[in-house]
Amino acid sequence: MKPRTANVVAKVSVCVFVAAFVALALFLTAPLFYVWWFDLPDPAKWEKARTEMGEIQKALELHARENGGRYPTELRLIAPMFPGRRLPLDPWTKQPFAYESDGRGFRLVCLGKDGKPGGAISYDLDIVYTETSLP
Repeated sequence: MKPRTANVVAKVSVCVFVAAFVALALFLTAPLFYVWWFDLPDPAKWEKARTEMGEIQKALELHARENGGRYPTELRLIAPMFPGRRLPLDPWTKQPFAYESDGRGFRLVCLGKDGKPGGAISYDLDIVYTETSLP
């Protein structure tokens, strides 16, 4: 083999090796990336819901302090307090958290993974915040 041909063969071999290594790395990490990027495991979703509901509760309390102790009748009224003027969403339904208020108090609810009241296992349990809940 001529020296030039041997050099080309060596370069091609290195390229094939690098391509195979990258393909293997992508194959092994793809499931982890998918879970991280597209969907959180249940414990992370439950904790995210709890944390974001706590942030909503703080905004509701601030609104009440600024409005003579009256809570908003709709969550959209506190949306300007959040980045991008967007309220955090329920991580399971991708919809706003359930909210009820008569102006004197409120009830903010996430029904958990199963989307039903109650729940038998930890991630199906409801998360409920009210004006008397501790943040």
